[in-house]
Amino acid sequence: MRSKALNWATSLLQPAAFLLMFAPGMLLPAIAHAHAVLVSSSPASNETLANAGGAVRLQFNEPVRVIRAASRDAGGVSQNLTADTSGATVTLYLQDPIEHGSVIVSYRVESEDGHPIGGSLVFHVGAPSSSTTAMPQSATSTLAVAIWTVHTVSILYLAIVVGGALFNRWLDPGRVAPVRTVAAVVPGAVLLLTGLYLQGLDELGVGLVYAGLEPLATAAKGNGMIAAVLALLSIVSASLPIPSNRRAARGVAVLAMCIASAAFAFTGHCNVVEPRWLARLCIMLHGAALMFWIGSLLPLWRSSKTRFNQRPLLDFSRAVPLPFGLMLVAGATLAFIELPEISQLFSSLYGRILVFKVGLVTALCVLASYNRFYLTKPALAGNQGARVRLRRSIACEMVLAIAIVGAASLWRFAGPAASTVEQPRLSVHLHSAKVMAQLELSPQPPGKANARVVVMGPDFGSLEPRSVSLRLMNPDAGVEPIKYPLAKSPEGGWKADVLSVSDPRGWKVDVEVLIDDFTSAHLEGSLLTQ
Repeated sequence: MRSKALNWATSLLQPAAFLLMFAPGMLLPAIAHAHAVLVSSSPASNETLANAGGAVRLQFNEPVRVIRAASRDAGGVSQNLTADTSGATVTLYLQDPIEHGSVIVSYRVESEDGHPIGGSLVFHVGAPSSSTTAMPQSATSTLAVAIWTVHTVSILYLAIVVGGALFNRWLDPGRVAPVRTVAAVVPGAVLLLTGLYLQGLDELGVGLVYAGLEPLATAAKGNGMIAAVLALLSIVSASLPIPSNRRAARGVAVLAMCIASAAFAFTGHCNVVEPRWLARLCIMLHGAALMFWIGSLLPLWRSSKTRFNQRPLLDFSRAVPLPFGLMLVAGATLAFIELPEISQLFSSLYGRILVFKVGLVTALCVLASYNRFYLTKPALAGNQGARVRLRRSIACEMVLAIAIVGAASLWRFAGPAASTVEQPRLSVHLHSAKVMAQLELSPQPPGKANARVVVMGPDFGSLEPRSVSLRLMNPDAGVEPIKYPLAKSPEGGWKADVLSVSDPRGWKVDVEVLIDDFTSAHLEGSLLTQ
């Protein structure tokens, strides 16, 4: 019977292991994606203005916090910009007006899930410069690895201390050893402080360097500081020595677990998806169950090494299905909320990490089932072989725990795909006594639009002009006419890539149609939304 059980478990673990071998390959070519999205700007990207004005407006798809913003002109002269934030709208104020040439506005903001994003906007005053000095960019790959490592180790340490305290005080109170609070708190404080410092470096966009106390001051303005304080408080609570009162010790362990799980709700993707209350509740339940499971593994493994105490294993075997099932349900609910479309499962980095994590959890479920239904009972009965196999299996669970937490930490660099904010398709019908035209502007990433003009005779009959050109202008915003020659399209009509127009108000169009060598027509009008 045991041989069949072992073969059954092995047959299930083999495909899971195969998945784990090749799943990381799905993650390698991906780049960390931003969590907030710039929807529009004023001036628009590559827009030409008659006068610079005194402000630049950025519209995001969700509320953000400005970390820093600066501008640089064609001569390389830079200035820091003051910012006003109102929800998802950011207004940057130019202190010294730019009279002529190209301007690069560089910004760095923090989205609601605590992840910093940066970008640049280029516009021109009068005319584009012949050359533009780019804003310096810092390499972030080393910093990303450091952030991932510290975040993974911090969660594992939190689980070992808080989850381990819950296991010891509830399931194995006879083996509760005196804990030195300082010895438990100091490593946790170092990890959390390091994580905050790296978060501040990421927000500042300076790479993995020593930058004084500024990174800590920057990180302290976000929810990451609240999460770190709660995590440290939970470690302190879990490590407090309460030797005489077993009931109080159990209560403090539960309190520490509640505080630790609450820390997960202040950062991450649960702060940007709806319904937000459900996402935060799920991450708290998911985190609490995860910490209890991981924290229980080390005490179980240690007890099986020297002597086999049956009571903790029996109680754990009876108690673990509830938190383990809760962890799976909460995790599945989070994935359902955060992944808007099933088609993004493999097309997005978030989805590929999710698939990888599901593979790890599948292997864990197989291993946990094998432990509970085929190893626990004979091990409790005194079977030495089952005890040895159980100890090895617990060690495998530890490895899977590290891998699962590591995979989840990758989500720090890959948020769920934000709901697509589509630019409107713009259309206008133009006509004169000689010719008619239908103009359509279809948004195309990044920051461009596809212009298509269909030319017809005044009676809607076909017309084959010699050439067609398009001028876009916005006199109210100081945008001078921008001319685009259109090329004949194989699908019919005339096409060109032009400036993206997110707001049609104030925009004028002029379609020039050269009918023959001696006849041309200008069709003028305003952009209209379909």
